[in-house]
Parts: sequence; C-alpha cells; structure tokens
Amino acid sequence: MSNKHFKSQASSSRAVSGAFAVPDAALGAFGRGFGAVPSSMLSYVYEPPDLSMISEPNVVVAFKNVQKKDSTTKAKALEELQKHILELVPKDGLENAVLEPWIKVYPRTSIDSARRVRQLAHQLQGAIANASGKKFARVMPDIVGPWLAGLFDGDKMVSNAAKESLHQVFSTEEKMKNVWTVYLGSILKYCSDAVFKETIQTLSDERTVSPDDAFAKHTRVVAAAIHVVRYMIDTIPEDALNKQRGALEDFLSRKELWKLSSHSDPSVRRSLYRLLNSLTIEKPSLLNMEMISDYVLVSSLSISQASSIIDYSRALARLTAYEPRIWTDYYKGTGKRTATKRLCQYLAKGSQGGPSTCWDDISSVFLNVPEAVLLPADDLPDQRYVVFEAMRDGITNREEPTSSQQSAWSAYLNLVKRFLSVRDVEHERLIESTVMPMLVHYITPSGETSAWTISASQQPILLDAARIALKNKQLLIEQWQKLSEALIQDIQTSLPEQAKDFVKSQDTISAKAKRWHNLQAVLRSIELPQEVDTAITDATRSEIQSAIALLKARSGKPYGAASLLESATRSMPDILSDQDSLKNTFSDFMMTNAPDLLFSPSGPYLIGLLPHLESIVDVGGCYRTSLQSVLRAPKNEAKNKALQRLMASSCLAQLDNNQELLANLTSNLQQAIDKEEEQDEIFRTAIANPHAPLQLTQDLITYMFDNLSVEEHQSASLDGLGTVARHKPDVLEAYDRATDSSGLLTRLISLTDSSEHAISEQAKSLSDTLQANTATDPSHSNQGLIKIIRRNLDRADRDSLSIASLVDLAHKVLLQCDEQRKATIVATLLPDEPRWKTALQHILRSRPNSSLAIMNNVGTAISLIEPPASIETYPSDKAGHSAAFRMFSYTGTLIQTTDILAYATIDHRACIYRYLALMLQIISDNLSIPPRNEQYRDSEEEVIDAVSQTQKSMVSWLANSTTDSSISGVLLGLLRDSKGLFVESYYSSRAYIFLAAELTEAHTNVQYGVGLDELRSVKNTADIFAGIAMVSAAQDLTTLTRMFNELLAELTGDDFGKQSNGLMKTIMLNSILDREEFIDVLFGIPKQRLIYFVQHAAGFLAQMNSPGSETRPASIQSNIAAELLRALSQILPALKETYGSFWKDCTAVLMGIWSLHTDMSDETIPLVHASLRLHSTLLRLNSGESNEDLEEALESSKATELGSGMIHLLQALQGFADKSHQPRRMVNELLARQISKAKHDITVAHSFDLFPALASESLALQGAAYELLHLQIPRQQENISLDKALSKDYVAKLPEELLSLVIDAPTVETLADANFKQSIPEFLQSYLLCWQLIFDHWDGASDAVKNDYVSNVKEGSYIDGVLGLAAGFLVTSRVRAVDASRFDVESYAPGTDIPEKDAQWLLTHLYYLALKHLPTLSKTWWRDNTSRQTQIAVESWTEKHISPLVIASELSAVSSWAANRETDQDQPLTVKVSTSTREVTASIPIDEQSMSLAINLPTSYPLSRATVSGVHRVGVTEQKWRNWIITTQGVINFAEIGGGGQLIDGLMAWRKNVTATLKGQTECAICYSVVSVDRQLPSKRCGTSQEGEEQYHVFAGLNGDDWFYFEDKTNYPSSGKQCAKPMAERHLNDRTISGSDTNLVNFAYETTPPHSVPNEGRYIHAELGPVSPSGQSDFDFGRFRFRAQKKLG
Repeated sequence: MSNKHFKSQASSSRAVSGAFAVPDAALGAFGRGFGAVPSSMLSYVYEPPDLSMISEPNVVVAFKNVQKKDSTTKAKALEELQKHILELVPKDGLENAVLEPWIKVYPRTSIDSARRVRQLAHQLQGAIANASGKKFARVMPDIVGPWLAGLFDGDKMVSNAAKESLHQVFSTEEKMKNVWTVYLGSILKYCSDAVFKETIQTLSDERTVSPDDAFAKHTRVVAAAIHVVRYMIDTIPEDALNKQRGALEDFLSRKELWKLSSHSDPSVRRSLYRLLNSLTIEKPSLLNMEMISDYVLVSSLSISQASSIIDYSRALARLTAYEPRIWTDYYKGTGKRTATKRLCQYLAKGSQGGPSTCWDDISSVFLNVPEAVLLPADDLPDQRYVVFEAMRDGITNREEPTSSQQSAWSAYLNLVKRFLSVRDVEHERLIESTVMPMLVHYITPSGETSAWTISASQQPILLDAARIALKNKQLLIEQWQKLSEALIQDIQTSLPEQAKDFVKSQDTISAKAKRWHNLQAVLRSIELPQEVDTAITDATRSEIQSAIALLKARSGKPYGAASLLESATRSMPDILSDQDSLKNTFSDFMMTNAPDLLFSPSGPYLIGLLPHLESIVDVGGCYRTSLQSVLRAPKNEAKNKALQRLMASSCLAQLDNNQELLANLTSNLQQAIDKEEEQDEIFRTAIANPHAPLQLTQDLITYMFDNLSVEEHQSASLDGLGTVARHKPDVLEAYDRATDSSGLLTRLISLTDSSEHAISEQAKSLSDTLQANTATDPSHSNQGLIKIIRRNLDRADRDSLSIASLVDLAHKVLLQCDEQRKATIVATLLPDEPRWKTALQHILRSRPNSSLAIMNNVGTAISLIEPPASIETYPSDKAGHSAAFRMFSYTGTLIQTTDILAYATIDHRACIYRYLALMLQIISDNLSIPPRNEQYRDSEEEVIDAVSQTQKSMVSWLANSTTDSSISGVLLGLLRDSKGLFVESYYSSRAYIFLAAELTEAHTNVQYGVGLDELRSVKNTADIFAGIAMVSAAQDLTTLTRMFNELLAELTGDDFGKQSNGLMKTIMLNSILDREEFIDVLFGIPKQRLIYFVQHAAGFLAQMNSPGSETRPASIQSNIAAELLRALSQILPALKETYGSFWKDCTAVLMGIWSLHTDMSDETIPLVHASLRLHSTLLRLNSGESNEDLEEALESSKATELGSGMIHLLQALQGFADKSHQPRRMVNELLARQISKAKHDITVAHSFDLFPALASESLALQGAAYELLHLQIPRQQENISLDKALSKDYVAKLPEELLSLVIDAPTVETLADANFKQSIPEFLQSYLLCWQLIFDHWDGASDAVKNDYVSNVKEGSYIDGVLGLAAGFLVTSRVRAVDASRFDVESYAPGTDIPEKDAQWLLTHLYYLALKHLPTLSKTWWRDNTSRQTQIAVESWTEKHISPLVIASELSAVSSWAANRETDQDQPLTVKVSTSTREVTASIPIDEQSMSLAINLPTSYPLSRATVSGVHRVGVTEQKWRNWIITTQGVINFAEIGGGGQLIDGLMAWRKNVTATLKGQTECAICYSVVSVDRQLPSKRCGTSQEGEEQYHVFAGLNGDDWFYFEDKTNYPSSGKQCAKPMAERHLNDRTISGSDTNLVNFAYETTPPHSVPNEGRYIHAELGPVSPSGQSDFDFGRFRFRAQKKLG
C-alpha cells in the first residue's frame, strides 16, 4: 500500500469532517465547520498561487515544495528560495512574478508547526522585501500582520528571525514606528481574524497534523495576535490609535476575546492578562468592566493559573486598584460563585509556582478590595474569617516554595491589619484566632497547628506579628505565662538518661528554649509596655532558676536545661545584670558546679555560656577552673570532647598570664598532635581559635618543627603546621624569622623529596606558603635561600636537600634578584675552588680500580698511582650522592637552564669548567665500577642524565671557546694538575684529553697540542699522566712519529722485567698508537724495526708465561704484559704480509696466558682483555689473503690449545659478576664473541664443566656456555640412544648439574622489580637457557631415551616452574597477553635489541617445546595447578599461538612415519593426514572392505585431549570395537612423549588389536571371504564339511532377509544352510525388488570348488524373473532353487 500523500488540495468538506479534541468553549464560537473556501490568509485551504509567470524553473519547484505537507521538504524549499534571492537577485533583480505567490505562501508558512520552517519563512520574508524595494509597499497591507505577529512567536529563535528581517528592511526605530502607525488598520484586521475567525480546523488539516500540533498552532496564532494588539496600545500614539478606535473597541468588546482568560493554554492566558494590564494603565476607558468581571474574575479565579500566575496576579492588583467595584457592582456571580468564595479558591492555591511578588500583588488586592468581599454580611460569625483560612492553606501548600514564605506571611499580616481597620470586627477575637497561634506554634510546634508554621529565619514576620499581638496586652501576658510554665514543666519532667528517647526529649526542649528566647529577644527589640516587659523578665528568671536547680539535682544529665541557660544568656544577656540574687546563684553555679558537669551531656552548653557571662561572673576564673578540671581528668572520649570545646572558646585568651596552666595545656596539645583523629582535632581547634595566646601557638610550632625529623611524626607535624599556616600565617612567618631564618624552610624543602606523595605535597604547599610570605622582602628572602643552598652544597647527609630542590631555589633567587646585584649573587650561588677541593678531597684519596685501564688512553698507568695511606669513606645524601656529585649536578643544571655564567668572572668560569671536566671523568669511572661508598645503581638514570646535560653545556662552551678567554685557564690548570702520580693527576690528564679532543673537533684549524721539546722532556720523567695528556693532544704527526721511533728503538732492547721505566715507555708507545691518525703513519715505519720489536716483545711474553719460568705475571709484570699485548695488537696489522716465527710466538703467548692464569681479580683484567684483543686481531688478519705462517700458527693451536684455553678462561671468569662492572663485562663479552666464532672447533671434554657457567652472574658467559652446550648435547644423543638399545638395563638420565639449575624457578613476583631496559636479568636468562639445553636432549634421541628423559623430568616436578613462569609472564600478569605471532616460536636465536622481547621469545619457545615434548606433564600442570581463570586465559592464548604449531609438528611426524615405514603385506595399514581438519585417518583392508578410524586433534591440543572415533567397523562386535577406540585414545592422551610419537603409538596399538583378532582366520573356500555382511568373523564351523575335508567357515546369528537362501534337492549342500555370500550383493548394489518391479536382473553366484550342476564351472548363472506380489520369487535352476527376498544383499 502506498504511503504517498495526495497532492491535491483538501476539499472543504473533508476539512470540516473531523474535529480535534478541543472544546469549542475554550476557543470561542468558531469551532464550527464551513462550506466554502475561506478568504483568511492563514487557512490551510486556499487557492494555489499562480507560478506560470516565474521564469526560473528551480524557483517554481521550490514554491511547489513550500506548499507540501512535510516540514523537512518545506524547510529545504525555503532554503533554496533564500539561496536564489541572495545569489541571483543582486545580478538580475527580483522579478514581479515571485512576489505574488510569496504573499499567499508567507502567512501560512510563518505559523507552521515546525520551528525551522517559521524561522526560515521570516528570514526569506526579509530577503524578499529587501530585494523588492519600493515594489513591496503595495503588498504590505496584506502581509504586515503575520510579519509583525512573528515578533511575538513563543520560540526565541523564530521571534529573533522576524525581528532581524524587519530590521533588514526598516533599519531605524522611526521607520518601525511608521510601519505600526501606517498599517494599523491592516494589523487590527489580521489580529481580529486570527482571534475570532480562525479555528483549529481552519489552520490545520486533521489528516496530516496531530491534534496536539494543531492545538499548539492555533494557540500560538491567537496569543501572537493578542500580543500585537497589546503592543499597539503600549506604543502607538493616541492620535494615531484614535483613527482606528472603532476597530479597536470592536476587538476589545468581543466576549470571545475575554473568554480566553480561562483558556487551557497558559500562553493564551498570559497574552490576555498582559493586554488587560496594558489597558488598565493606558486605556482604561476601553474596558468593559462587567464583561471583564464576568470572565477574568468569575471564570478565572477558580482555575489553575500555573505558568500565568505572574501576569494574572498583577492584573488583579491593578484592576482592583483602578476599579474596586469590579468585585461588587460589576460582579454577577452568585451562590458558589460569590466574590468571597472565588477569592478564597484563588488564595487556597497559593502562588501556584510563581515568585514571591505574587503575594505582594495579593497584598495589594487586600488593601483595595471592598470590605463586603472580605466580610460578607450574610456569613455566620464563625465563617467571617474564611479568607484567613484560605490564605493559610495557600501558604502551607506543599508546592509553595520556601522562598515565598516571608512575602506570603507578610501578605497574611496585611490582611489582619486590614481587618483590624474595620470597625465592627472584634479585635481581641481576631488576634486570638489569626495572630496568636502563629507565635504559639513557633514556640511549641505540633501537627494540629502546622498551618501556622514560620521558620526561625523570618524574624521580621515574628516582629510584625508581635506588634499586632501587643494590641491585646492581657492576652499576650497570659499566653506568655502559660508558655513559660509549660517550658519549665517540660524541663522538670524530661526523660532520664536511661530512657530510650532521652536524646529526642532533650533535643526537643533545647530547640523549644532557643525558639522561646529568640522570640523574647524579638519582642524586647521593640518598645514594650511595662507590664509586658515585666512578664517576660519574670518568666525568664524563673526558667533560669529552675534550670540551675535541675542541673545540680540531676548532675547535668538533662542538657535541655543547660541549653536553656545558654539560649537565655545569649539572647538576653542583660536580663540578669540587675538581679543580684540571681547573679550570685549563677556565679556560684559556674564556679562550683559547672566544672564538674563539663563531662556530662550539659558540658557543651555550659562551656558555651562563658562568653555571655562577662557582666555576671568572673569569666576568666570560671574558664581556668574548668580547664584545670578537664586537664586533671583521665584520658577518655569525654575528656577529648570537653577539651576541644574549651579550645574553641573565646575565653582561651584568659590563659595569657597563667604560665603553669599554659604549660600544662601545651603539653596536652603536643600529645594530641601525634594521636588519633579525635585528639588531633583538639589541636586544630586550638590553633584555629583567634583568641589563643601567642606563646601557646609558638610552643606548638617548635614542637612540630622538631618532629619533622622523626619519620613517624612527619605527617602529623606537617598537618599541624598547615593548620597554623591557614589560620595564623603571620605567626608562622614571625617564628621563621625569629629563629634560624632558614631552619624551618630547609626542613620543609627537604621533605618535598619524600617518597611518600602525601608528605611531599604537604611540605611543598607549606614551603611555597613561607616563601610567598617572605617574597615581600626580596633581600631577606634571597639571603635566606642562598644560605640554604650553600649549606646543602657543602655537605652531604641524610637531611640534605635534593639537587632538584637546590636548583629550584637558585632559580627563585635569580628571578628575585635585580641586574645590578646578579654578579654578586652568582658568586655565592656557584661553588668556588676551595669548596670544590673540599668536596673532592675524599674522592681524590681513593685509588681508581685497576680494571679501568681498558676504558681509557691512560691504560695500566693507573697501577703507578701512589696508594693512599688509608681508604676513606665519605658521606653521601639519601640518594647515595657525594657532595662533589651534588655540586657537579647542581652547577651543570644551572648552566644548562640559565645564563648564570654570563655574570661570573673569567677565573670563576674557568674554575667551574675545570672541575666539571674533572668530575665528568670521575663519574664516568664510578658508572663503570661504582665505588663502595657511592651507590649509583639506584639513581643511575639520574646520574647519566646529569652527565649528558653537562657534556652538552661543555661542548657548547668549547664551540664558542674562541670568544671565551677562560678556555686557556682551564687547559693550563688541568695540565698542571696532571703532573705527578696522584689520583688527581690521573683524572686531570683524562679531563685534559677530553677537552682537547672536543676542541680539535670544534676548531680544526686551532692547535692546542704541545711541541717536541715538551714531549721529550716528559718522555724521560715520571710524570706519565702529563705525558699521556700531551701526546693525546699533540697535533704534529711528525713529532709523534719521531717520538714513536725513539720509543720503539729503546723498547726493542729493553728488559721489561727488570727496568722500572719500561712500563712507562710502553704506555707512552700505546698512547701514540691509540691516535687514529697514526694508523696510516704506522705503515710507513720501516718493517724491520717493527719486526725486531715484535720478536722481542713476543719472546719476552712467551718466556714470562712459560710454566717453568721463575717470573710470574703479577704486579708490574702483568701490566707490562698487558701493554705489550696492546702494542702487538696495533703493530701486527702493519706486518700482515711478513713471515716469521713471531706469529707462532704470539699464539703461544695467548695459550700460556689463558691456560696458566687462574687469578681473575681486577688487576688481571687488563692483561686478559689485551690477550683477547690480540687474538681477535690475529683472526682478523687470517681472513682473506692470510699469511701462511699466521695460518699455520692458528691451525696448529686451534684444535686443542686455544679452545681449551678459552674454556679455561671462561671457567676462571665465571665466578665474578659483571652487571655493575663494565671492564669485566667488556672482557666477558669479548670472550663470548670469540667462543661463538670458534665454537665448531672447540671440543668440550666434559659437558658438566660448563654447567656452572650457566649460573654465572654474567650474561655473556652464560651465552657462551650455552652456545657450546647447545652444539654439544644433540651430538651426544646418538651414542646414548645406542647404549639404550644395546642394554635393557640402561636408563638415560638428564645431567643432575643441569637439573639442579632449574629447581628454583623465577616467578612473576620475583620479576616484578626486574629491570629489562638494559638486559635480561641474569637469573632469568640462566634459568631459561638451562631449560633450552634440557629440551636439546630430545633432539636425536630415540623414543626409549625420550621416555627416560620424561620420567626424569616428572620425578623432580621441574616442568611446573617453567610453565607457571610462562603463564604468568606471557599471559596472566598483563592487561593484554604477549602477541606470540611476532616470534618464530619453533626456534630461538638470542640477541634481539629489546631484552624484554628476547625473554618473551625464549619463554614462548620453551612453552612450545614443553607442549611438544612433554604433552602429558604440561596438560597435568594446566589442569591441576592453575586457577579456573588462569586455565581459561592460558588455553585461549595457547589455542591462538602455540597449538597450531604443535599440531602441525605432530601431523608432520605422523606423515613422515607413514611414508617411510615398511608395509606389512598381511595387514597393511594406510594412514592419511589432513592438516586443515587436524585429522589422522587410518584403515586396514579386510576382504574388499576397510576397517578404519579417525584421530581428531582439538584446537587447543595438547591441553585438550585428542579424540578417536570409528569410521568403519568390519569383523568385530560393537563392544570390542568400542574397546579398541578407547584403548587407542588412552594410548594417545596418556603417552608421556610427544612430537608425534603418541599418535603413532596409538595407531600401532589399534593395528595390533586388529592383527591379533584376525590371526588364524582364513577366507571361505566358497566365497573367499573372511568377514560376513554383518561385519562379523565366523563363530562356528561349517556343519556340511566332513572329517578330513576342507573346513568351510559358518556364520551364525544372521537374519535371513539379508541373505539368499538356497535349497538342495540332492542333499548338497544340506537344506537351509547358509554357506556363502552371493555375488549379487555386490552387483545389485543393495537393490530392493518390489512388487511393481518387473525388470530382469542378471546375477552370478560364485562357488568354490565347482559343483556338479548344469553349465559346470565356477559360476552358476541365474535369470530372475518378475517378482510375485508376495514379495518373493522361487526359481528352479538345475539342482539349485534360489529364493529372492525383498532386499538383495
């Protein structure tokens, strides 16, 4: 069914046929239908506009679309028209043909239900009017009405659009006024038509518009039209309005208009009430009072005025003020519609959601309404005050907002005053019934008097009510006495403390007393008659006396009485001042009884009394007595609460002159600082009290300051100081100034570095507060901060500020300092030379580690440093940093982040850079080998960052060194300090080399080296460090070459072991060789000179390392050997093409060093490193076109000596950790690389010799041992498998040494703090590599050996550790499990760039190997040792990443086995593997059938079990077949070994069962079959066979329907015996012969041997004719008769 709307215009009959569900009475009398097309411009039924004259087709389409029903279509059409106007009109102008259609379309579009359509219509109206120019004037009368009505659309966006469109055409205010004036008649006509002629049915089509939308549209049109009229009355001048007075009077005199005052839509009501307001003010003569009274009062007072109450209440007030007779003379309502009843109905509704001004309007009505309305003469005396009752109902209405209460009660009291002005009203009765209940209910509220509820905050109302009540003094006094007596009685009869509702009872009395005395205070604020004031005073005194007596009698438990005392003295403090007897009673009570009652429930109120008793009792004495009483009391919760209240009292200032009590209180508050929260609140209260004595606050600050150094009290002390800072910052600042001006601030800044975030934040906030307070005095602030910086730079202890804090303080000082003082400030902020020396004195007394020789150009010259008298320890801060490092980091950061050096002197700048360069070398050594006293490992990143930043600053400084004269001072100072054999000489030399290298790189054309004379003078002195520095910085290669030749000549004949300066010369020689630019020079040195040196050095080294030599590589000889080996590594490349015996000598030296050295202390590291470098050099020279002598030397030593030497070296080094020892790590890594290159040539005699290296704390040595064993272990498996095969008693075992290394498995918890940024943790790599080696035993091992290995692993439960680690590290401990698809899971190659990724790869590979080789153990772990959640996560991850690989490996193994195994001719087994379905199918042929089964591997195999299912059963029973399936599945799932072996074992088990069952069975001599058609083997012998004849098998238990029967008339074979399988079963394909089947079927019957029958032969042929209806057919054929059943076969 089509959903398209009709395109034709609706007929009038259809337009009026339906009616929207809105009564005509609500809309005027225009809800009736009409029979012709109306002429209204707003009706939806109208003659379509003529579009034929429009030239633009798109405009025509747009106009047609505007007339459609859908609002979206209209909106798009209006947008298109607007676009046309804006784009085309400026070029060609607006054609006249567009204007006429628009005049018809616009009025209807401007009132459309869709907001967007109305908005666009007004926008387009402005555009068209603007484009038309003067032509638009002629159509203005027709269109001005809806245009102006758009200004009053209820939607803000629509009204704004109309306003903007009008302003677009009529741009000034004057033009707009002219529009209203000129077109007043047209506007009035439009409004009249809209209000009186238009109905819901004329404006909307009921077929397409919902009733709600139609109603809303009509009310919007009517309301807008009324607003237009109201605007005209408000703005149009009188003379212009008089021109249309008739039309206006006609509009205003219509009943249909005023009926709208009770319209159901509030927008219509609001528009009419506003019109009425305007008429009342501007044109009251146009009002028809009788009509207005009838509709606005009679009809509207009784209805709900929600959303229109503001305008309605204002209209009532103005109408009543203008013409009060509207309530009487013009009012026509009678009976239930009288003015009084209507007014009461209106008042009973309250403000109806309006603001408080509505009550002001009601109050105005009360002032002007006639008395007859308020007091109707016909009412009974009891009903004369119904207006008050209605008023109270409105005020206490549940929906009445609280904010309107005051205005409402004010209006109520105005009504009372109006009544009191009427003569015939009984004033006493009026007050008693209308005012006095207000006061009584305020004191004693109850449910019965809830209509009189007044809140305590409305004191003006109470005061006004009291003034009215004073008009009846006697009544007021009587009522006052009753209330006072009732209050005293309530106090005296209040419930005891043991009662259930004790608290409720006392709270009620307390609240009642507060209200009672509050009301008395209100009354006494005005001038009272004497008798009334006396009554109030007497009542209060009586209450006080009763309350004191009750408190004494009941030990302060009825705290309502104490509350009464407090409220009485607070509200009326002067009431006791002139009563001596009562004053004495009160004073005696407060001094004697009150201190003992402070712990009772009345305590808080008694303490609250004190500040109000200054004119009555000795407040100071009372307070001190009370405080002493509390302090003496035992500690409990009641004491805490009492003390807290005393601390909050303003009387705390009374302790100023009482030192003893003040000290006692201070002691108690100090304890409260560190206690639980309740006691801490006591301290907070005391500090926050502005009246607390200064001495008390200062003593508490001192105590908290001292506690800042006690860790467990830091939080409480900071919290307390924060309280002081919040409430008394001036006291805290004064304390900081009065004491050590930087003590408190220093302590606070120190705590900002606390590891506890809360303490750090508290300290930072407090320090910022203190610094902000002192920022007003920059000189004082800077001096204090500088003192802090200098003190914390000069020392390093646990209390020292962090470096970052010092830098922040320096930044603040620089920011606060002016330019004139910066030079002075900088001199104090940066450390000078004495301070540097003091900070470095401890470090420069510690001799550097000997192994550092391999890290720099100085080499083994370290050993020449004079040893210190004693090794000193030096202090450090809590981060482990010395004072020197703190100075270094502080200075480097300031230089990097500020321009501080720009204000330093040249000498100071040179000093700074010299010591920074010196510290760079010291820190570099400490990072390589941390000293015992400086723990850099905990903050290594921080140290490295500081070094990096400082290096950048120095490089930048050196790059600008041509403009900085301080560089020369730095270099000269370092060169001077490098002389001698001291620690400072060593570091100064290295710093000089560093700066010289950077300078050379930055300025290639500038020479910073030294001359030949200086070098010669250094060469022969003991200043080796200065010499190395000068050699390293020398720029003249000629000078260096000459010096090299001289040194080479001197060393060639030198006896290194006897002469002391031989080491120095060798070090100098190596310093020259270390220069990169000298490599090319070396090849220019005469070869013979180099050969002599090499031969001499090699000979010396060979002799020194020979086993029989007396000289051993210790002390100076070890260093000489290391330096000579360094020299050989540099010189030998220049002799690559030279032959000689020195090549063999070099290899012999290496073998000797590696084999004989067992001491691998730090002193030996340079020698071992140099030997490995030499070996690396020899291997490099032997590659490519090598020297035959070199090649022979290496080949002769490669197989045995060098390999065993490297293994010996590996074993010697394995006992030392190298993570924090960079030189040792370099040696280990160099050895590991050389072992890796030569691993195929190294023979490992005993694998267990290398297992300890796997546990080494060196990653490199672990890797080297692993590579050798990883290559060795698979080779050994062939021999082990052979031993296993030769001896049944042989049991293969995994190495115990290897298994011992995997006993203690790492866990995710132990790895939580592990750092993977630099490398894998040593213990983790050791564990994982050991498992890799364990699984290496499976490679090449036989199944029997694998079974032994599995048992070995199972016995020790080793596998659980690695599987648990894999599950935790890879899956469960992460938000997202590791993506194993990134790795080659089936193999592992160490050495990825990311250590954590390397660990993940290796662990994933091990998990794969575990599932592959140990499936049952892995499955057992997964099932028994993990939680359900872990099982799910591990299974999901395994299924995704590991199982596919394991399954592929298993199936591949089965495929290989099936392809390579020998075929059994008797029982051949056929195996098919499907990788896509993860299935293995096996079959064994029997006769012409196959017995087959299928093995399916699940997606999460091997965690989930493989399933075995039968495919084709032949020759066995169902039970036996099922047993075979279960057995096969058990073999597969419970097999210990993996790798496909379990599947093969399962297949072989099944084949074995089949073979065993068929064993001894022979085929039938007749049918050549072994199995019957029911897939059964024969169960009894053939009965027709004779003794000695061939035994034909006989089948039993078969259904004859499945066979051919044959009968023998000659008794052969015997009648009815089943003995053969007919060939027809195969030929007929199980064909069923039915009664309708007449086809002839040929079949053959096979017999063996041939029988004596016609057509003798092997086959008997028979022709089967039509089947009889019975379903069978008998045919005679010779001696045999065949009977065919329905189903052949």
